[in-house]
Amino acid sequence: MLTKRNLLLWSALLVTLGLTWHRYQHEMTSEISLPTRNLNSIPIHSQTLAANEVKLLLKTRALTPSKENLFSVPAKEVSPPIRYVASNASTPVAPALPFKYLGRMLAGASGGVMLESQGEVMHIQVGDILLGQYKVEAINENMGNLKIQFSYLPLNQIQTLSAQTDH
Repeated sequence: MLTKRNLLLWSALLVTLGLTWHRYQHEMTSEISLPTRNLNSIPIHSQTLAANEVKLLLKTRALTPSKENLFSVPAKEVSPPIRYVASNASTPVAPALPFKYLGRMLAGASGGVMLESQGEVMHIQVGDILLGQYKVEAINENMGNLKIQFSYLPLNQIQTLSAQTDH
């Protein structure tokens, strides 16, 4: 059974098909003009053409072959990050700690410290390995001063994060 909506959709489809067919037939019957002059008979080194009372002089250029690959992707020059190190440049140095102190959890027997790194909040305790490179060695709090010692595992260097706690 055809509803009013179905009838409208079928009518739109038929009109679209009809217009498409009409446009296709019109394109098939349009004329394509071909050049009437044979340019191959004119010498290549210098050609003078007259079109609409405008004279054009065409000359060929001698091009040397290029050894450069024009389709290659240029390599991006990557500059190393700038590090300001006061020690000997030949000694590798651990990067700055990527952690920010957020607060301390005191509830329960497993109280710990909350840190933020790369947009993630982490609950840490001694012995945890963070980001696959930092091991939490010690968490010490003394009169509102918190010190967290990390071991940077690739270089086995100790780093300390200090923060003030609200006590």
